[in-house]
Amino acid sequence: MNYSLLKFPRKSHRKIINIPKKSKELAELFGIIFGDGGINNEWQLVISLDSNVDLEYSYFVRELLEKLFKIEVAVRKRPNQNTLVLVCSSIDLVDFLVKKGSVRGNKIVQQIDIPNWINSNSEYKKAFVRGLVDTDGCLFIHKHITKNVLCNNIGFCFTNSCKKLIISMARIFKEFGINPHIADKGRRIYLYSFKDVVSYLNIFGSSNPRIFKKYLQWINIKKYRDDNIVKNIILLSNRIWKGAGAV
Repeated sequence: MNYSLLKFPRKSHRKIINIPKKSKELAELFGIIFGDGGINNEWQLVISLDSNVDLEYSYFVRELLEKLFKIEVAVRKRPNQNTLVLVCSSIDLVDFLVKKGSVRGNKIVQQIDIPNWINSNSEYKKAFVRGLVDTDGCLFIHKHITKNVLCNNIGFCFTNSCKKLIISMARIFKEFGINPHIADKGRRIYLYSFKDVVSYLNIFGSSNPRIFKKYLQWINIKKYRDDNIVKNIILLSNRIWKGAGAV
């Protein structure tokens, strides 16, 4: 018998997925992908999060992927690393994402920018920015001494090496009355005014508990409080843990 004639079936990645319509949820996912996501082959989307600070957020991201595409999401922690990886394997998924404006390969080399279908809709833009900042952004508390008085100010930082994306993000902030400061050779956007930071949270919101936890830490120091944001924190916590599962 000629064993060379035997062929072992290759694993198929042509999985049937749900094809979602344009929506705020899809726009937010694109923000997440443009931040911490990547497509490095023909059949796989990988989203990498910090396992120390973004574990709760990973529940939300997994639930969002499952809801939009009706697809299985594999979640695992990389050995000896603080990295949590969410993986979706489907050629149809990758083809859909690329068709809608994502890219295969290195995002920085290709200098990605916000897709037109998102840029043309105000609600989609807000959702996209939320997803992008939830992955590539943070709030921070800046301590400094002014006239011998210790001051604790809250700040916002968004970091990305795609200069087109930085410019587009700054433009959107200005559209919504927020004053961005571009720094570090065009790689970062800062919001220095607490009013701008609070405006950002009220306008764009967050799906990442890490963002709101820093805000809560700051209001406990400053005794400044925006009840709308606190209400959003409670709703977010309920949503995150409702969708939580074993990782």
